[in-house]
Amino acid sequence: MRIATIKGHVTSTVKHRSLEGWRLLIAVPESPDLAPQVVIDNLGAAIGQRVMISSDGSEARKMVGSQLSPARWSVMGIIDPERDLAL
Repeated sequence: MRIATIKGHVTSTVKHRSLEGWRLLIAVPESPDLAPQVVIDNLGAAIGQRVMISSDGSEARKMVGSQLSPARWSVMGIIDPERDLAL
């Protein structure tokens, strides 16, 4: 699990069938040596929000309902800025 900030939405005219209807976002991890990731979001994270993301592909594939899905990263939680002790 990593902490990341949502920077934008992903738009795709062609994608794997298992990802149709899912919200895809760009999440930038706080660690500067890690690359941005495309994440599946079912929690409604907004641009600029800090979130917890997970690279557990088996859980992401369970979310989309297909073991053949290329999904790997997903939003696991939204960090409440009023309760965030790291700020």
